[in-house]
Amino acid sequence: MSTARAPGRGKYDRQASPEERQKQQRRLIFRAATSVFAKKGFAGATVDQICAEAGVSRRTFYEHFDDLRDVLLQLHDRIANASFRAIESMVQGQHHPNDQLRAGVQAFMGLIANFGDQSRVLFREVRAAGPEHEVKREVILGRFVALLFAGVARANVMGIATKPPDELRIFALVAAMEAVAMRYVDRNDGPRAMDAVEPLVDMVIRAFA
Repeated sequence: MSTARAPGRGKYDRQASPEERQKQQRRLIFRAATSVFAKKGFAGATVDQICAEAGVSRRTFYEHFDDLRDVLLQLHDRIANASFRAIESMVQGQHHPNDQLRAGVQAFMGLIANFGDQSRVLFREVRAAGPEHEVKREVILGRFVALLFAGVARANVMGIATKPPDELRIFALVAAMEAVAMRYVDRNDGPRAMDAVEPLVDMVIRAFA
């Protein structure tokens, strides 16, 4: 996730197609919104602040988004999807179920440790979006539940876990990991998030030992 500065207002690649220019504008706005929401909070953020950070006009902003709430929800989806893909890739890169579990937890906590602004948007600021946040939270939690469920099921077939997975217990474990992540975000203590990896891995292993 790049931290490069946005170009000056209206300074886009003249050789780019209209579609490419729109994609570039959206990337700039998403990057700026991440920074503004993380620093100011959703309640303190304004469209003007995001436009200034992105180097775009208000007109350009409203060509892509309805309002602050719209950009927040779309930004949440963008971060959540990228985070899940990264974690899933790390899990699939391992063979042994316990190694898959550790890789997934390390990737999850690593996102919090290394991408503080994105983590604050994902776990904290999006709550200001209201009921729609809960729907989106359920969707992303469901994806992580399915990923962990598959790993525990495989461990059970291999005789590594003596108990088969059940949805309630898996959901509780994933929700606990989310709560730990939020604790680090709320305390602005992201760099120490990796300290939670081994306790979280042990928690899951013990639950199905």
